[in-house]
Amino acid sequence: MFKLSKKTEYGILALQHMMRLDENCVATVKEIAEQHDIPQSLLAKICQQLAKSKIIQSVQGSRGGYTLNKQPSDISLAAVLEAIEGPIHIVDCTLAHHSCKRDDNCSLKMSLDPIEQQLSIFLKSVTLASFATSPQGEVL
Repeated sequence: MFKLSKKTEYGILALQHMMRLDENCVATVKEIAEQHDIPQSLLAKICQQLAKSKIIQSVQGSRGGYTLNKQPSDISLAAVLEAIEGPIHIVDCTLAHHSCKRDDNCSLKMSLDPIEQQLSIFLKSVTLASFATSPQGEVL
């Protein structure tokens, strides 16, 4: 089964939370974790990964926290996934420099490569702006 990891789900929830903030406001890890029932220590690591990838920015100080570093329409789902999970691959054998004992006679890599490419194109086309709905399904 292909599905998003909990880390990615939590990352998207955090980004949605930040997207709903008024301009010049920041969100703390504690605030996001409490509102969305996410383990605070895990969310802190996720936010660090998102900040390292420049999707969000860390604001230091007594009123510090995190805020989006880009417009939601400029943040792709692919960028979020890669920031949290690493490069997008549906099987290990499509990773660069990966080798296994079946490389010489395996057609799986060649068969799955076009699927992986299409998945990557699709994930790059989906932006955070498309996640701009409230828990009740209303567009924000």
